[in-house]
Amino acid sequence: MRKVAFTTTIPQEYIWAAGDIPVDLNNLFIVGDSKDFIKSGEKHGVPRNTCSWIKGLMGAVVTHQSEIDTLIAVTEGDCSNNHGLINLYRHFIPNLSVVAFAYPAGRDAFKLRYELDKLGEYFGVSYAQAMEAKAELDVIRKRLVVLDKLFYTKNNINVSDFQKLMVASSDFGSNLASYAKRVEDLISLSEISEPQLSKIQIGYVGVPTIVSNLFSYLESQSTVVSYFEVENDFAMLSESEDIVQEYSNFNYPYDLEGRIVEIEKQIKLRNLKGIIHYAQAFCHRQLDDVILKSRLSVPVLTIEGDAPGELDMRTKIRIECFLERLKDA
Repeated sequence: MRKVAFTTTIPQEYIWAAGDIPVDLNNLFIVGDSKDFIKSGEKHGVPRNTCSWIKGLMGAVVTHQSEIDTLIAVTEGDCSNNHGLINLYRHFIPNLSVVAFAYPAGRDAFKLRYELDKLGEYFGVSYAQAMEAKAELDVIRKRLVVLDKLFYTKNNINVSDFQKLMVASSDFGSNLASYAKRVEDLISLSEISEPQLSKIQIGYVGVPTIVSNLFSYLESQSTVVSYFEVENDFAMLSESEDIVQEYSNFNYPYDLEGRIVEIEKQIKLRNLKGIIHYAQAFCHRQLDDVILKSRLSVPVLTIEGDAPGELDMRTKIRIECFLERLKDA
């Protein structure tokens, strides 16, 4: 079986249908020796003033190149730095097969089907075969829906454990059986545990954080994150009839408007008192901040992260002031 890597969520159904193993490089980066990956990325041409995720992804590819047979690069619907990495992959790892995939602007269903069929042609997988793989993955996704509801109604699931599990849905940990067991274990634990309803509930929007203790620090302040925007998006929690609809519903690679509609829906559903918007340093998604603060119906605190590590004192104070504001509201 080949290992097929990618740098942002892609239609993994085609990889499973081909009998191959999907590997999200983001997950390798964040659970591995992140600082060494970043150093390796800088050594292999990524400028120091670039987002740490980009440097880390380059380092992850270099470090794991002997294990990776193919890399799927998203050429539309992801940041320009990720596009630029394609040239570095080809320069430093010429034997690596790089396959392009694009999320078409405007969620154009016809163009998206064309991109899916290109993936199918590369992997030797028909749309019908990919749909069979989707049916298998949807069994796990439906259980994630159950887990997510327990998460925000009972507040008795460790936030970091939940967040990591949702992030890992982008490749299901490269092992469907193992991932499914992790989901069932958390569901079982939540069902037998008493609800914890006294804490302030807030939402988290933006890319997964590089800050290691953000959620534990919030919990120490009697606050719990009960909604993860991008992580839930990766998990494909909304039901879809086919793969085209599934990846048309996927908000992350498209315009901000679809994200705002979904965030606002979840604010009301989960009775969120505020939102933390996490922005990675040097990331173009920082430009979303002014619009999110203007459009969302609850207060928004923006936190910026750069390299892997813990919250600094200044950010802790800003968080404390923000939470006091929510308590007084």
